[in-house]
Amino acid sequence: MSVASVGTQKTIQQIIDAGVKTTSNRNTGELGKSDFLNLLVTQLRYQDPLNPSNDKEFIGQMAQFSALEQMQNLNTSFSSTKAFSLIGKRITARIVDPTTKGSTEVEGDVSNVRMSQGKVYVVVKGEDIPVDSITEVKDGSFSQSSLSAYTNLIGYNVNGIAYDSGTGDMVKVSGIVSALQKGLYEDYAVMDGVNAEIAEINDGVNSTNQDYIKNTLQDAYDNSTEISIMIKDSSTGKKVPVTVKLAELDFSNGKISAVLNNLHAPVESITNITKPQQAGDSNGSKQ
Repeated sequence: MSVASVGTQKTIQQIIDAGVKTTSNRNTGELGKSDFLNLLVTQLRYQDPLNPSNDKEFIGQMAQFSALEQMQNLNTSFSSTKAFSLIGKRITARIVDPTTKGSTEVEGDVSNVRMSQGKVYVVVKGEDIPVDSITEVKDGSFSQSSLSAYTNLIGYNVNGIAYDSGTGDMVKVSGIVSALQKGLYEDYAVMDGVNAEIAEINDGVNSTNQDYIKNTLQDAYDNSTEISIMIKDSSTGKKVPVTVKLAELDFSNGKISAVLNNLHAPVESITNITKPQQAGDSNGSKQ
């Protein structure tokens, strides 16, 4: 490639301005920090070798990138705070189909909040709604939510209790909090990765046929569907009903062991909070 073919150097701002003019066909309609970094790398790759970017210019562009990243992190934090403040509220949102560009209106009470791939969603009637798509907020049928006090639980391993309100029996559980759920009388931590012993299926059949129990559990596991079961504390013999999804299932050793997802435990029952250990990390506890 000749020097003349490289052309006049452009600054990052000029590249961004040119890119914004051609984003009409993009799904997002905006430039993110990944786009910004790609533009910076492209500028460095095709710079004029006879007139390269000087250090001050490069440092200035990196400062722009750092500022962009911090603004996006601040926006995510703001969206998270906004989402948790909406729990128990009645919202109206307009959802745009990225394929057809058609829009549909969704209305209902916000039951809980989910975070996925850096984005924040409120859950309405089991559907994830992006916070930015909300167009109206009204008082909902639930009382004012106090879930914002527990947002730091998400992503942490906690110890809690599943209980039977009818008998008062309790079973200790431990798992990673994936979401928070607003209830009519109390708030819940939604826990994944809970190791438990299954005593029976809570479906009203009251069958002791082991083949029936095994086949029903296996079907729920294979299809990743929710199932109501009784979990057991082997040390006390107490049983409590839970509605969960089965992440793992083991019929060996004369008992039914499982790993449960989507188990609801009252936030008030949580007694210990531990950060999940990652490679190279040492054990640490928040409380």
